[in-house]
Amino acid sequence: MTPAPSTTFYHEMPTMPHIKYITDLSYYRDVPNDWLIAISDVRNSTIAIQNGQYKSVNTCGAATIAAILNSIPDVDVPFVFGGDGATVVVPPHVRQQTADALCAVKSLANSMFDLDLRIGLVPVADVIPAGYDVKVGKVFMSDNFSQPVFTGGGLDYADELLKSPAGKDYIIEPHGGETADFSGFECRWSKHPASSEEVVSVLVKATNLNVDARNRLYEDTLDRIHDIYGEHEDRHPINQSKMTVAWKPGDYMYETGIRVPNRTWWDAIKLMLWSIGGYFLWKYKAKIWDKYKDTVYHSTDHEKFDDMLRMTISGTTQQREKLRNYLQWRRNAGDLVFGIHVAHHSLMTCIVFDRFGRQVHFIDADEGGYAQAAVELKTQLKQRKVATAEIPWLAS
Repeated sequence: MTPAPSTTFYHEMPTMPHIKYITDLSYYRDVPNDWLIAISDVRNSTIAIQNGQYKSVNTCGAATIAAILNSIPDVDVPFVFGGDGATVVVPPHVRQQTADALCAVKSLANSMFDLDLRIGLVPVADVIPAGYDVKVGKVFMSDNFSQPVFTGGGLDYADELLKSPAGKDYIIEPHGGETADFSGFECRWSKHPASSEEVVSVLVKATNLNVDARNRLYEDTLDRIHDIYGEHEDRHPINQSKMTVAWKPGDYMYETGIRVPNRTWWDAIKLMLWSIGGYFLWKYKAKIWDKYKDTVYHSTDHEKFDDMLRMTISGTTQQREKLRNYLQWRRNAGDLVFGIHVAHHSLMTCIVFDRFGRQVHFIDADEGGYAQAAVELKTQLKQRKVATAEIPWLAS
């Protein structure tokens, strides 16, 4: 397929009606070769999460997306929130704006949260010759949000490049003074109690190199998740009746830390009072609170795909054990590696450009979510590499 030359190609793409279509390549388009893959991830995120900084880690990933989107307001670009980082794919004419936004987030992460962010820009043209593709699609979630999805292995390879010895060619370091617009970035919800017994963040990555085999694996896995957890609405991690605005000043320190220079506790208290006041106004006078919750609910990113299934879903312990048993069976067969993190709440970090319009709400399980699930997945990958080195046919 010839890459689309227009910077509007992503905006003009058809949308998939459901996540089960992520293996249908007719819904994907090749990202043009001259585009760039902007990456941020928190170094040593596992240690930071173990030290209780999971919300700060989430904040840095979401803030990366907000900063880049605000720096290029007239360009529609795809992005993925990974829990401890983010990836945004951008056209070449906004390279400098994107680099400045990344640098501003890195500086802020260090000064406000004492976190070290790895940031970089990897050209798509450096990924393709290695035998990978960067294909993008989008899944319709609501009139306000379509979930970007990726396939082809290109994003994984770009991330590996950034972390490799050759990464110095792609790493960006702040020169000092870079600023970003974080408008729309919000953290105003309390932790969301699981809509069922528990919340799980699940990562599933096919290990077969054959495209058809990988696609069948993802199709089978989605079918199995459907069989175990039910429809999309049945497994949604958010229960609208349990959605509440945050009532503690500390919950607002993350948003004020991103959006208010030299923020203080008073800044957090003022934002809390403003948010609580808005809740009472919308619920009892304007009577639009339920409508707003419904808008938020249908603009969440809790089921996505970037050459790996990333899902935050809610269900029972029994359902989770059934899912683990299935995934373990497929892992034993050499088909996949996976990671699961269990919590009783989910966290939501938001980018809201229009209260009843364009917005996205990033969902992760509490206390580490995707980053903690990735620890299990990476352990399985290492074990697989050892096994394939000792028994070569396992790699076929």
